Amino acid sequence: MIYVADRLLDARRGDDTALRERHFFHARHRHSFGVALGVAGIVLACLIAVMPPQARRGDILVFSASMLYFAAAHLPAMRFRRGFARETAVGILFACAVAIPSWSGSIHGALIVPVILFAALCSLNCVAIETWERPEGAGSLSVSALAVGLSAAALGAMLSAPSRFSAQAGGEVHLTEAVLVSALLLLALDIRYRRFARNATPDRVSRFLLVLRIAADAALLTPLLFVLPWRP
Repeated sequence: MIYVADRLLDARRGDDTALRERHFFHARHRHSFGVALGVAGIVLACLIAVMPPQARRGDILVFSASMLYFAAAHLPAMRFRRGFARETAVGILFACAVAIPSWSGSIHGALIVPVILFAALCSLNCVAIETWERPEGAGSLSVSALAVGLSAAALGAMLSAPSRFSAQAGGEVHLTEAVLVSALLLLALDIRYRRFARNATPDRVSRFLLVLRIAADAALLTPLLFVLPWRP
């Protein structure tokens, strides 16, 4: 719901220089998305009514932060300045929303470092996509630098005190290892993009960006490597 609302508000603003095909897609189908948002809102209200109070408190905090984000992203008086502020905010909010169900349990102490690393990873994902899609993105080394820094932080966390917890379904999820692999994948994608964009035509770069964006999101699926049955 937050993602769809964000895209619709971006498209409504009408700044074509900052809009991509995903924004135009949401604008073309805004009525269908409006109906879907209404249905999802009803379902969400029912879920909120039955969820544990502790989880509800955490979700209220995330919701409040989301509303602050919407104000900063879409109200002219509060709009984010240039830079990575918006992408970083999206990554942090997404990570917090993902962590809330586990955080409300009894293992939140063990999740502090993994959640911070995961928030940094989600922010890196958003920053990378935004950088690649900008005309001047091909010459930027910031994504690679951020990816190297996050990889080093994840490796340091692994070596000092591996952050693990037992999932309800059984087995261990090695969150810091997954963040490390994802950060290295994003680093590889950034290097590949800069090499490709250096000699390719704008049309080829545009087509490549779609594949790159999908690959950047797929790079966040690395926890599967640590929970698949074939892993001893």
